[in-house]
Amino acid sequence: MTTTEINYKGEDYTCRIVKSNDGEDLIIAGTRLLDAIMPYPITDSCNGFADREAEKVDEEIFFYTSDSDLQLPDNELVAILKESNPEWFE
Repeated sequence: MTTTEINYKGEDYTCRIVKSNDGEDLIIAGTRLLDAIMPYPITDSCNGFADREAEKVDEEIFFYTSDSDLQLPDNELVAILKESNPEWFE
């Protein structure tokens, strides 16, 4: 299990790193981070992000999943990710 820390507004969020079909490292974050960076509803006049820093954080993230899923072994996490992203995972 490989992890990385994403810091937003002074708080660290532990994220997972998994490999794609092509061997690319993909950062998987929990919904706790998503809630922090996107606290607003998306509307015509608002993209939902808290600020520009939040948008930059989001650009690093491949996918968001429940925080409990981040605790799963790699094979189980990848199985969940594959359901929504079959082209990225074997």
